[in-house]
Amino acid sequence: MKPIIIILSFGMLPLISLAQKQETHIKEGNEFFKKGMLLEAIAEYDKVTDERLRYTALLNKGTALYKLRKYDEALKVYQQVSTAPDAAPELRSGAYYNTGVVYSNQEKIEESIEAYKNALRLNAQDHNARENLQKALSQRNKSGGGSNNDRPQPSSSKLNKNQAQQQLERLEQKEKNTQSKLSSQKRQNMGSAGKDW
Repeated sequence: MKPIIIILSFGMLPLISLAQKQETHIKEGNEFFKKGMLLEAIAEYDKVTDERLRYTALLNKGTALYKLRKYDEALKVYQQVSTAPDAAPELRSGAYYNTGVVYSNQEKIEESIEAYKNALRLNAQDHNARENLQKALSQRNKSGGGSNNDRPQPSSSKLNKNQAQQQLERLEQKEKNTQSKLSSQKRQNMGSAGKDW
């Protein structure tokens, strides 16, 4: 599981010089990021003040903080993006996805599940979020659920329990179907290999 970083590509959009400078800060930050110069990347992302680009810079800053293992700081930055009503849905979804990655690495399974669900609510086509959600659900099922400290927030717990229950029921039905097929094949094999009198 890797967090995402946003690479800017504006093509032929006319930009004013301030916006071009802001875009340059993100591009330079991305170059520093690629070179592993994460503190320098963060410094460049922090220079972005343009509203149109601010959330992209914040998302990238969060990813740099994550790489520096500053998980709490990364989570705060991701939260700024994910809860911003004026941020683009794909950026908010990316922030939720990255939040899920951080929580998964901290083994906070319930929190990661909720974050991946939020990412999918904003972008149902996010295959990485869907895959990571499945892994987190599987991990939770193997461990028998989350610990008392890893409970979801009360405001969305009924919805989460219902969704988790539906997922569990689908998996149980799939298991029953597989068991039924195996026992049917076993009976057929036993019948043909009967006694030869």
